[in-house]
Amino acid sequence: MTLVSNLAKETNVERYPSPSAPSCFLKSAEMKTPDRLVLTTAAGSYLVDVETKIGQTKVRLPDLRADETVPVLASAIEYLSSQSRNGGLVEIDNVQDTVFPLGTRNGATLTVDPREFWQLPQPWIANAAYPHPQVHVLTNGQYHPKRPRKPVGVVYERYIPWLGETLSFRTADPQTDIEHFHRWMNDEQVNLIWEDGGDKEKHTTILEVRLHDPHILALIGCFNGVPFGYFEVYWAKENRLGPYYDAQDYDRGWHVAIGEPAYRGKKWITAWLPSLMHFMFLDDPRTQRIVGEPRASHEQQIRNLDRSGFSKVKHFDFPHKRAMLVMLLRERYFDDRFWVPAP
Repeated sequence: MTLVSNLAKETNVERYPSPSAPSCFLKSAEMKTPDRLVLTTAAGSYLVDVETKIGQTKVRLPDLRADETVPVLASAIEYLSSQSRNGGLVEIDNVQDTVFPLGTRNGATLTVDPREFWQLPQPWIANAAYPHPQVHVLTNGQYHPKRPRKPVGVVYERYIPWLGETLSFRTADPQTDIEHFHRWMNDEQVNLIWEDGGDKEKHTTILEVRLHDPHILALIGCFNGVPFGYFEVYWAKENRLGPYYDAQDYDRGWHVAIGEPAYRGKKWITAWLPSLMHFMFLDDPRTQRIVGEPRASHEQQIRNLDRSGFSKVKHFDFPHKRAMLVMLLRERYFDDRFWVPAP
């Protein structure tokens, strides 16, 4: 029995069937030898030759069909650029003519900068939408861009090589998610922060309100299909945080409740935290900043954010808590490779 199935049995959490096509190309990967990498995509497994040098990684693809090239090429770049924050360019040999939009070609060789690659939505988002046209509206005194229609189903999926698990975020559903959401909100540690304990009627109402609020996207995080936590991604300008700083049109923020105790701790944070930030930057390329407002006294959370690229901006006072405004810049996330956890 796998680790995930054991955790599901222990916590009474069932796998949630994905309501949409899987988004990630890379399903699993393993270095069989220092120079032989086995990649698995939805289409099958492939053996790839690898040569690593200071500042550059060289890859030779096997002979592939045209429809296999992009998924295998992208999977190789994703896995190899997830090993360290200090890597350089990835040079791929034996590349057929493809519609792959990045890199510099020299015959059958393609050289790709991972900092560009990780800003390409397709490997992680199945149905990446063109950025919503910018039309400004007024909501509760806030002048902001009209937000796009909310997605349904899986919005992001990523294979986490250091865990050997697939992480996904899918939209929360008030009917199918109420059992674990209700249990999570009544968890002692979650309620200490969220202060939203109560009955199922209250929690169903919370999810319904979030579902119809255009500035919040409510998500359920899953490891290998097992729900482990609740996430809210919000547009900062319309949020309660907006008036406390100079909010830009496409700034985004987030809240999190890790409901399953078995999925708390550094091991799991190294996967969901950088991946959630990655999703927000991919979801709209106009998002240049991600903000947060942890309780100022929550030293461990602030340390985790510091290790993940967030800068401390200032202390400020909400009506219900003294908070620390933290901010992650798009440029820093991608230039410093924060999709890789800190060593």
